[in-house]
Amino acid sequence: MSILITSCTPTEELYKQLNFAYEFFNASLFEGKLPQTVITVQRDRNTMGYFSPLRWSNQAGAKAHEIALNPAYFAKRKVIEVFQTLVHEQCHAWQYEFGEPSRHGYHNAAWADKMVSAGLMPSSTGEIGGDRTGQRMSDYPIPNGPFEQTCLKLIQDGFSFFWTDRRIAKIDDSNAVTEIRTEMPTAIADPKAYLSQPIGNVFKDFTPLEALQRVKKADSKSKYFCPSCNCSIWGKLGLAIRCEECDELFINAKKRKETAEY
Repeated sequence: MSILITSCTPTEELYKQLNFAYEFFNASLFEGKLPQTVITVQRDRNTMGYFSPLRWSNQAGAKAHEIALNPAYFAKRKVIEVFQTLVHEQCHAWQYEFGEPSRHGYHNAAWADKMVSAGLMPSSTGEIGGDRTGQRMSDYPIPNGPFEQTCLKLIQDGFSFFWTDRRIAKIDDSNAVTEIRTEMPTAIADPKAYLSQPIGNVFKDFTPLEALQRVKKADSKSKYFCPSCNCSIWGKLGLAIRCEECDELFINAKKRKETAEY
């Protein structure tokens, strides 16, 4: 299985790369048994991905599962962590098709066993010693296990990310992009190193939106108050207007605040 993404639109490139990774892991870790699935990108808060069974249908009545990945985590997370999220959700798809599905949101022993067979160790903490089952679960690659080896093969076959979201999620700074390459590599000489760095590191001139300098937009309107009856209006800067009821000049609210603070 080799990757070939010809010149196309950004949408096509993004979804082709995600679908290719899905099919690659399906063939290598699930014996190609997982059904065709609709892959989406969703910015659900505080989650890197989710699996939703039979979420989609077409005009002919066919149904398909959905696996969603959160692009707001892509740039700061390591490449291998994005793959972990995908395979984590593929294990849910396998469980729905062939195993023992658990209650909504829960990760049961059947799911945990499939994760281990795929080369990912379930962990409530994301580290050694965490619980194997639970409501909110993370995982880590089993050293030299099927998942890790498949990731290396995927990169060696020419896979790389073409697009990443620049509006990054506010997550642990330990995964922050600290080093930016000035050129896109023409080839990935060290797949293991590629997997262990944030995706943003491999993009030319990558700058997260949070890091861009924000220029405050100059005010175009201001609020004005009558000093007697305190009625107010909004208008362009520099207006000289008078209250008909009180025959008093309106005061710019900003100037009144500065006077009060002084």
